[in-house]
Amino acid sequence: MSSIGTYEDWTGNVVGEADVRSLDPGAVRALRAKYALRFPEQADEVNDWDAAVFLSKAGVLKRGKITVAAMILLGKSSERVLPDSVCIRWRSLDVDGAVTDSRTFKGPMLLSAVQASSAVRNWSVETGGKVQRTVSAYRTATLEEAILNAVAHQDYALGGTIDVIERDKESVTVRSGGSFGSQPPESFALGRASPHPSRNRFLREAMSKSGITMGHGSGIRGMYLSQAYRHFPMPSYYIDDSCVSVTIPGVRFGLLPRMMDSRELSLEDAIDLDRVCSGRFVPERRMRGLIERGLVDTAGGVPCPIAGVPEPRRITDREAVLELLRSGPVTRSEVAELLRSRTARPMTTEQLSVKATNLLQSLRREGRLVKSAGSTKSASYELSDGSRD
Repeated sequence: MSSIGTYEDWTGNVVGEADVRSLDPGAVRALRAKYALRFPEQADEVNDWDAAVFLSKAGVLKRGKITVAAMILLGKSSERVLPDSVCIRWRSLDVDGAVTDSRTFKGPMLLSAVQASSAVRNWSVETGGKVQRTVSAYRTATLEEAILNAVAHQDYALGGTIDVIERDKESVTVRSGGSFGSQPPESFALGRASPHPSRNRFLREAMSKSGITMGHGSGIRGMYLSQAYRHFPMPSYYIDDSCVSVTIPGVRFGLLPRMMDSRELSLEDAIDLDRVCSGRFVPERRMRGLIERGLVDTAGGVPCPIAGVPEPRRITDREAVLELLRSGPVTRSEVAELLRSRTARPMTTEQLSVKATNLLQSLRREGRLVKSAGSTKSASYELSDGSRD
């Protein structure tokens, strides 16, 4: 650790004794694959680049030198550059909270995140509603995103261990050291906030630039959308001055899944109803909207969601996409996930991607939406000014 220096952002420090040989070849290959997905126009040439050239383009080097960020994401554990506490620890708990299994993943966090999410026991869940579907209890990509968000934002001065806690047939919690900031997680889910954290800037920018994470709060939004698409309760956050944890429910319970089965809900309505179901505060204006739309009853002065009321009409895929856009910018993959949740017949990922592309292009030609960032597969879209009313 003595050669890492005293740079204000620890993750941007140059590790003097390290070079490309200090990095795990498997992790570098995985990073190349993510970079190719992030920049499909360069996919054919990514594997031909020299390692140093590629790593510079991916943003993990500084002036051609290995950084702490590179060691966190790609470094071999045998190099002994980082503290042993920089790792991911998975634990499985039974219904009484006793530990039944555990595993610690050391080495490159890019691979450890995949290993930890794969350790979680997944199973199939039947949804209700007009179109019954079989879905996974957890979306693996959502678990990976939650873990990688912790890698990017945690306070390494507090140790660097990320805990993945699986409660049998119930939920998965990802917990790390640090603090969240002044804006609530729901504001990122609804596209109403932009992250301004000061911690780990070099690491965060490298992860976003290389395609490891989505950046700009999109990872949080993706977690909420994934739960909503599959008619599951929303993620829940616990935040204090030294810890941030997010719990992703793996079972459909309570009134919210029943309501999502019986009618179309916007993401904002789903989040607000989840707050009502769990006894949390909902601002007066938004509560009034839930009451006016017949989603909440306040008999006796106690707000209560109304379940079991049939949806008056089933909106079209086009209308559903526009409704999703009203809650903030979306990517093509998010639109494809929405379409997956609405289709009555099985469709391949490629078919869903083509359908999502056609819908977005049609709405763009009509002037209903504009491209707000990115290009091709990585682009995000938002409503045009004339379509926001």
